Amino acid sequence: MELPRFDWTGPLRPFPISKMRLVPDGIEKPDWALDGIPKIEPDSDLQKRVEIKTPEQIERMRETCRIAREVLDAGARIIKPGITTDEIDRVIHEETIARGGYPSPLNYHFFPKSCCT
Repeated sequence: MELPRFDWTGPLRPFPISKMRLVPDGIEKPDWALDGIPKIEPDSDLQKRVEIKTPEQIERMRETCRIAREVLDAGARIIKPGITTDEIDRVIHEETIARGGYPSPLNYHFFPKSCCT
């Protein structure tokens, strides 16, 4: 990837972007996983109303949030001076996959990573 030419004024420089990480076939993928374009979301009726959740849906949301917290905590544990954002992304990606999840930012509107760092 060719980086733009800037008159840099400090020691920081952009790091080359690594390839998009893969998600195993056994993990359910959202509709944007292949082409980067969400199809259901823009036309969803849920964009215009508030859905009252059932107790079962609320329990699933709690479990999802618990898993998300574990994944974010794993990413936070590796943060220290010198760690790259690509390494943070790798950990977030692997921890999400290990729990059977799809890293939702991945390829959403063509975003190439599993988290935004």
